[in-house]
Amino acid sequence: MKFYPVNINIENKKCVVVGGGKIAFDKVVGLLEAGANVEVIAPKICTELENLRDKIKIVRENYSAEKISEGVILIAATNNSELNAQIAKDARAKHFLVNIVDDISSDFIVPSRIRHDDFLIAISTGGSSPAFSKFVRKMLEQELDENFGAAVEIISKYRQAVIKKIPTHELRIQFWQEILTAEIWENIKSGNLSILENKIKNALT
Repeated sequence: MKFYPVNINIENKKCVVVGGGKIAFDKVVGLLEAGANVEVIAPKICTELENLRDKIKIVRENYSAEKISEGVILIAATNNSELNAQIAKDARAKHFLVNIVDDISSDFIVPSRIRHDDFLIAISTGGSSPAFSKFVRKMLEQELDENFGAAVEIISKYRQAVIKKIPTHELRIQFWQEILTAEIWENIKSGNLSILENKIKNALT
């Protein structure tokens, strides 16, 4: 199965996680990072989810189809594969996009990710080996730190000025290619972000 990579805007949109364990907690954290309104359905929840009670809605009950009514994403994260399959069936009937943990029959998979503010890298093996995705993420995290989030913030600050000054899409691509070089990569890694900003300013003038 081949998945189509896409980033979904779920800010202020309802997303549901069924399950109260550590895996459910990991999924909730990712949803909160993206600004979702998260609801957790489980009779018992782990300490980590309990600590998020001010940020999420918790329904401390056993799952039933009547408990899900609307939303964008539903993640079935119980430790019962048969129950997860039933949850997915119920959710699809109500037009949710469904993720079932450790099951590639999901509508989407949740990749390992590196996030620093608006800088986001998703790493996926198409569901074949989540462990390998996490391994690659850990290796890349050593290379791609918070300086890359700060670099995105600088570039974003000048994006509209570039659009205003440079008339065509093709020329704007060329502009950024001339800015974003291997040398700039090394400057970002070392935290010399002023060099990036000055290069953009000079190119614009």
